[in-house]
Amino acid sequence: MPDNHVPEFREVFEMFTNMPGLQLFFLALFAGTWLIGVNILVARHYRRIGKSAWSGFRPFAFPWKNFNAREWRTLLALAVISLTFAMIAVSLNPK
Repeated sequence: MPDNHVPEFREVFEMFTNMPGLQLFFLALFAGTWLIGVNILVARHYRRIGKSAWSGFRPFAFPWKNFNAREWRTLLALAVISLTFAMIAVSLNPK
């Protein structure tokens, strides 16, 4: 009995290839801003407290409890900027 709720890879690939170029651009900006920005933020946090920048990539490494106010503001700014890119990408949906 096939499960119709799980999309196949082909369907996911077609979903992205059918998107307009500008929508893909803003989707990439959303993902890149969040993923790269948060990784840089966490690496800089660990350097600030005197640990290796790679300490944040250990399992169960939660730097959030030791963030200072500047790091919290940076995280908030990253969230606002990346979610703005996501909203623009969603608003460009032709359907």
